[in-house]
Amino acid sequence: MIRVAIGGKSKALLSHLTSDRPSQDKQSYEQWEQEDLIVFSWLIQNIEPTIAGNLTEYPIAKMLWDALVVTYSSGRDKLQTFNLHVRANDIKQNDSTLEEFWITLEGVWGEIDRINPNPMKCPDDIKTYARIRSEQKLFQFLNALDQKYESIKREILRLEPLPSAEAAYATVRKEAAH
Repeated sequence: MIRVAIGGKSKALLSHLTSDRPSQDKQSYEQWEQEDLIVFSWLIQNIEPTIAGNLTEYPIAKMLWDALVVTYSSGRDKLQTFNLHVRANDIKQNDSTLEEFWITLEGVWGEIDRINPNPMKCPDDIKTYARIRSEQKLFQFLNALDQKYESIKREILRLEPLPSAEAAYATVRKEAAH
């Protein structure tokens, strides 16, 4: 996602994740250095604060990016997958707004889906997997809601077929507005 965000700003900025520092005697070095600082600060600002403190010592954005890729880009790392599922199950609304809570939960689901995409090949299996994953998300969402939404949770769970987590969120949001 970071590559997409940087690349969306400028192809020149994206090159700072893949290209080494140019020779300092080039006329364009000053501009390169300024762009590199922009990319470097953007990277630092968009990673978890607990991690960022240890990463400010890298001299250029590419070195920082390479370190992040090696350290945290675990692909299908089962521990990462496990931790994301634990996190999704542990998230609770805890009096935060519905929107804040929903965005947090969706973020974790997005990470889970990114590292564990639907592995099925057959169209029927793809639909079955998607339905099961949709139910998991719905159950996590409903479980995490504050107690004051208990009656709407029961109403949602009585629906046949079950709605998606997104549809359930919309229903709860409408109910909360009343």
